Amino acid sequence: MTVLMLGRNLELALYRAEVLRNAGHTVTIPKDKQEAMAAIHGSAFDIAIISYTLSSRTVEEFVELLRQKAPQTAIVSIAGHGWEDRLIEPDETVLANDGPQALVAALQRIEARRIHRIS
Repeated sequence: MTVLMLGRNLELALYRAEVLRNAGHTVTIPKDKQEAMAAIHGSAFDIAIISYTLSSRTVEEFVELLRQKAPQTAIVSIAGHGWEDRLIEPDETVLANDGPQALVAALQRIEARRIHRIS
């Protein structure tokens, strides 16, 4: 699956991307907000991962644009705390402290739901 990784901490994004690549995913990491907006406008992704390192306003902008330009893209929120984000209504929420395997598991659940819908 193709993944768009959206966050403010590049080092953390690179680490997460490596874990996801090892799990068989293709990952794009925009360098800044403008590059992220261009990626959303110009590319098709199966999943967008949005990190808690972004401001609430930036998250809202990204999600709004994703819902307009790529409504088929599943959204995974990486949260710093354990509450549900009703504002963006992600397909999956992963707690940052749960580590990379929780993120891989969330992507596997999304993929399983897609396969189930197709069959």
